[in-house]
Amino acid sequence: MSRTDLGKDIVQVKRIDVLDGLRGLAVLIVFFSHTSGREQSIAEYVNFLGIGHIGVYLFFTMSAFLLGIGILSKPFTLNAMKSFFIKRALRVVPVYYIVVTGVFLVQVISTSYSPKYLYVSNGLNGYLEHLYFYRGDGVFWSIVSEIQFYLIVPIIGWVLLKPKGLILLSFLALLNFTLYIMFYANLNDYLLYFSPNTLQRGTFIDVFLLGFFAAYLVQFKKEYLERKQFTIHILATVLFLTGGVITLILVSKNFLGFNQPLYGFRYLSILFGLSFSLITVSLYMNNPWMNSFFKLPFLRFIGQIGFSFYLLHMAVFEQVNRTDLHHTLKFFVSFILISLISYISYILIEKPSIKLSYRLLQKLKPAPTTSSL
Repeated sequence: MSRTDLGKDIVQVKRIDVLDGLRGLAVLIVFFSHTSGREQSIAEYVNFLGIGHIGVYLFFTMSAFLLGIGILSKPFTLNAMKSFFIKRALRVVPVYYIVVTGVFLVQVISTSYSPKYLYVSNGLNGYLEHLYFYRGDGVFWSIVSEIQFYLIVPIIGWVLLKPKGLILLSFLALLNFTLYIMFYANLNDYLLYFSPNTLQRGTFIDVFLLGFFAAYLVQFKKEYLERKQFTIHILATVLFLTGGVITLILVSKNFLGFNQPLYGFRYLSILFGLSFSLITVSLYMNNPWMNSFFKLPFLRFIGQIGFSFYLLHMAVFEQVNRTDLHHTLKFFVSFILISLISYISYILIEKPSIKLSYRLLQKLKPAPTTSSL
């Protein structure tokens, strides 16, 4: 049986409730970090500033996993490529362009902006750079990283679908590294390119690739995973519970008296990528202990509106912080307003865009042939 045939036997990609919940958790991690950094917090003894990176790791890992499931489950054809880019463009571009344009127009009218919230720097040039995903100010930086991955992921999928594709991909990665070192002789620059240690140069490609590799295992090593599923579920559950507490203690600005004793822990992107890949695979395989938690309607709702929630939350923070409300009340008011506005954005912009992509994809399907009498 070929890899393509095996991929067809896997359950086809659809909205997976449990992964909506996982996406919701990623959004909430970023939300908790950003509220704490903008004078909005639940209590004095918890300040989650610093953990936002962890939420991004989780989102990117899961995003790459789902992209991988979609790409590796069907033959690599021109129509498959078109379908991929149509779906990705209509999922990201409409709401992103509307938000970026709105932010830019507000700045033009007010003639000022605050880098602490949602902003577009460098005037008209900066705005245009955001539109073609060259610049990403504030929270927009993660969109740029995601788009970069979109550009290479079909190639990665195409290589993996080939016989000995994993070996070939590993060879290409080693060749890329060798040529870079030979011509530039700067190992530090090379590592920074793949790491998240800097928003200006890091691409998070390591985290993306780990999520994509997890999809590869689900598609082509299904029998092995099924034999090891109990171990996978145990490890994933332990990692989720203990890793979550350890991260909160080491990275949060203040978590029950702990004040970032090891802040650099948040930069161990490969460690988090591996952990989140394992957790994602375990949930996909119906983890008996965690799936019920991630299927909670609240988490699934936040996951479904998560893209608009992420793009808009800083703008809401700025307006709420203009009031004289107590910091705890600001936290809850911001959450309610962001959820409401994001839901409206999802219904009016995101959902119609997704439906449009499906209609366009229908046109790519070859017309049924009819036999002449």
